[in-house]
This record gives sequence, C-alpha cells and structure tokens, in this order.
Amino acid sequence: MIKFKKRYYVIFYWAVIIALLGLYFTNDFGLVDLHKTSVIVAVGIDAEDEDVIVTAQVAVPQPSQSGENIQYTQVQGRGLTVADCLNEINSKTGFYPKLLFCKLILLGEDCQKEELFRILGCFYRRNYSELTALVATCKGTAREMLSMPATISPENTTAMQRALSDELKKSANVSSVNLKDIALTNFSVSSACYMPYIEANVQGTSEGGGNGDNVGGDSAQQGQQGGQGGQGGGSQGGQGGGGEQGQSGQSGQSGQSGGGEQKMEFTARKTAAFSGGRFVGILDEQQSFALNLINNDIRLAVVPCDSDGTHYTIGLKSTKGGVKLKVNNGVPELNVSFKANAQIQGAKKVLDPDGVKNDDVVKPEILKATADEIRDRMQSLIDLCAKENCDLLGVRELLHKYNYKYYDAFKDDVLTRMKINYDIKIQSVN
Repeated sequence: MIKFKKRYYVIFYWAVIIALLGLYFTNDFGLVDLHKTSVIVAVGIDAEDEDVIVTAQVAVPQPSQSGENIQYTQVQGRGLTVADCLNEINSKTGFYPKLLFCKLILLGEDCQKEELFRILGCFYRRNYSELTALVATCKGTAREMLSMPATISPENTTAMQRALSDELKKSANVSSVNLKDIALTNFSVSSACYMPYIEANVQGTSEGGGNGDNVGGDSAQQGQQGGQGGQGGGSQGGQGGGGEQGQSGQSGQSGQSGGGEQKMEFTARKTAAFSGGRFVGILDEQQSFALNLINNDIRLAVVPCDSDGTHYTIGLKSTKGGVKLKVNNGVPELNVSFKANAQIQGAKKVLDPDGVKNDDVVKPEILKATADEIRDRMQSLIDLCAKENCDLLGVRELLHKYNYKYYDAFKDDVLTRMKINYDIKIQSVN
C-alpha cells in the first residue's frame, strides 16, 4: 500500500511538471511581441454622423541596444464601431494594435450627442482592454486635443494623465474615473455617471486656482482655439479618408513642438455628467469640488472663503463626507454630512510673523465661513442634479436599498421632492 502511494505521488508530480512545461512553451501569458505589435497608449474618439473616428496614439518600439528609441505616432481609423476603426489602424500600421497598455480614453465633444455606451461598448469586450483605463471628455475634438503639445511632458497624453492623477483626485480637484467606475454607476439603479472634462489653455491663460468664479474663462477658450488653430493643418489633414498616419520623433518626442506652436496646459477641474447614458451638462469647478468631497476619499482639499472682509485659503484635512436617505412622514429626506479639520494656508493680508504660529487655531467666524462655502457648493450641485434629473449622488440607489417600500412611489421625482438636511462640521486642527 505504501509503495502504491509513493508511485502515485511520483506520477502526480511528473504530470504537474509536464503540464507546466506545456503551458510555458505554448502560451505567451499575455506578453507582447514587440516586433509584431504597436502599443496604443491613448485613444481619442470623435463622432461624425453615423461613424466614429478613432485617433490612436501609438508607441512603436524600435530595435535599440539602449532601449530608448520609441516612435510615437497618431493613426486614425473610421468605422461604425471602435473595433472597425482599430482594424483600419491595423491595416495602416502593419501592426496589430494592443489596448492592454491604453491608459487614457478621450471622448470628443461630438460624442456627447451619442449614447455613451455605444461609443465605449467595445472597451468592455473580453480581453479587449483593461477596465482601469481612465476615461475623460474634452472641449472640441479628441484628435485635436491629442495633437496639442504639452508644457510639462513631451507626450501630451502623459500630461493629461497627470491632470487626472490620483493625487489630484484626493485633493478634490478632479473627478477621475475609469471604465469600471463608469459602468458600475451607469448601470446601477441611479443610472448616472460622470467623467472629467479636460480643457487645454495656453500657458498663463487658465482659470484661477482658488475655485472661484469663472474669471478668465473667455481667455482660456481663446487660448485653446489658438492652440488648435496652430496645428498647421496636421490634424485637419488627417480627417479626410479616415485619417493619415502622423509623423513622430524618437525617444518620446512626438514631433509636436516644432513650427513655433504654443505649448498647452491641461486641466480637468470641471466634470461632464451623464444620465441614462446621455450627456446632460458640465459641472463647474465648485459643483465638481462638492461632488468630490462627497464621493471620494480626500487627503487634503483647499477651499477659499471670505471672513470679516479678508480672503482666506483654508486647507481641509481628515475629511469625511457622504449622503444618506430616509423617509419621514412620507417625505424623503437627504442628509448630507461633511466634517473636516481646518488650517489656514493663506490669507490676503499683510503677513504677521507672530500670527503665523496660530494658523492651526482657526477663528470660529472663519470656520463658519468655510462651512457656508462648502454648503453653498453642495446645494448648487444638488440643484443641478434635480434640474437635469441626473442622480450623481446615488439617491435612487439609496432609496432602492434602504427604503424599498417607497421606491415605486418616489423613484421618478425623488430628486425634486426630497428635503435636504446638512450636517457640516468644520473644526480647527488645534
């Protein structure tokens, strides 16, 4: 009996070894053959009539002992689906385009007229792309946005990814989402989703960093139009006949900074909102800030406020926000809560060296002004959601999950019927 067991173990071990060797020599385990594949690092999608136009920013590895020679180029394809466009890109490049390394999907302004998941549907197919790819929309066309030279990186897609970074998300400055996030919220009971809205501005013409009124918006728009017009016909020439393959340099240079073009700054402090897969509008910076405070984990947020005629910049730490829904006496009530520790980070007044040490001890009137500013921003967001019937805060999902017996009665008009209660607590760090 013991000999039989030993013989059985030997057979089992050899079977496992043979199976592993078979997998090793017959499967590439998702590895990319650099000589046969072009790596797509970003995809821009525009809608035109019934067609979609895909502009792929492709990194084509080149043989090099140093490993530094990589050609970046833009190739366009046209078709009824994104898959048709990628097939055309394949025929133009001679390489099979891989989406496993695509980190950014950018939707042009014309895509706002289409159902969102008619455009994005191809990216959810099995083994087609990673669901961690960032998704954003932009002003103008995606192909023009992808062709703009950036100020902080040789490749503008890298600059855009930095504008959508996790660090900015944790500072409530951007509503970064990926393919997975959009699908989960859009196909929930609330049937609403959002994504960052990217804008390009000539250096020095972007909006102020205080989350204030939209001053400078006209100059920013003019700067973007100027940057788009300076492409020298490169992107326009790529529109006909499904687009032509762009020119590029090596070592990460895309050949976009020549010809005296102005380099652009990319910001994504506004947010595009969708309901039922349809575009409903753009949240301004204040509304986007409020949305981020409620939905995201915030490490440090900065908010301006005015108290006693002085403008203060307040840093918020240890933040915690959220919404809850309950029904009292037949009336749905949305309880919006937010708490944080406040610290003065700046003030529009003459510096008092002796007073700086007390910045961690914030006066009660400044704390109240900060709370009022946050409340106003949250109210503006909720008013927009009610006006556009866009449930970005997941109110219907809360109704369905925790107050199901009222769901059929309130689901259609809960956003306009509900009463809003605020519980905003801002206290000094020390």
